[in-house]
Amino acid sequence: MEIRWLGNFTFEVRSSVGVVIVDYEGKLPNPTKVKDANTVFVYSSDDDEDHVSNDFQVLTGPGEYEIGGLSIRGVATPADDPAISKKINTVYIVDADGLQVAALGNPGSQPSAQSVQQISKVDVLIINTESQGLEPDELSNAIRNLEPKVVVPSGYDSQLGKPSTEMQRLLTELGVKDFEATTRVTVTKSGLPDERTIIVPRQHID
Repeated sequence: MEIRWLGNFTFEVRSSVGVVIVDYEGKLPNPTKVKDANTVFVYSSDDDEDHVSNDFQVLTGPGEYEIGGLSIRGVATPADDPAISKKINTVYIVDADGLQVAALGNPGSQPSAQSVQQISKVDVLIINTESQGLEPDELSNAIRNLEPKVVVPSGYDSQLGKPSTEMQRLLTELGVKDFEATTRVTVTKSGLPDERTIIVPRQHID
């Protein structure tokens, strides 16, 4: 499996049975420009009705989905303080190539114990560090609760050759001092590390 950060909030999870695009920004591409027939677009926010298209599989909320060999689950977590808002953030879990890959989205509150139980086992956790609803210590705590083997955060500034402020705050909270940014994160079931590993992606540009 290959994971690429496409910039801003967008990640691509490419498996042997299909491709999942997380939080794609802007209008959906022309179908003729999508190289893979089995491409699924998923959105963490619950107000992305403008993204719905008959040309693609587009998921915008919680549920269980089976699409062309891809198994995808969406688990609801608060998008804001539950005391003042009922908006939800959807954590998507992609099951492919023997791996469970979760995209955390933009939760505005810690995932509850029930949500963590529903998310279940996580091999790889994708995190958007920009415009994140959780503070670095809260985000770090959420990571520990989910217990992923690999964490892939967005926010590396390729032009400056260093992490963004938000990413650096999270890396510091996680105790990461040294890393080498890469344009492609390749993960296999047999190659999962024994201890949690942070892999920093550089933006991939075709």
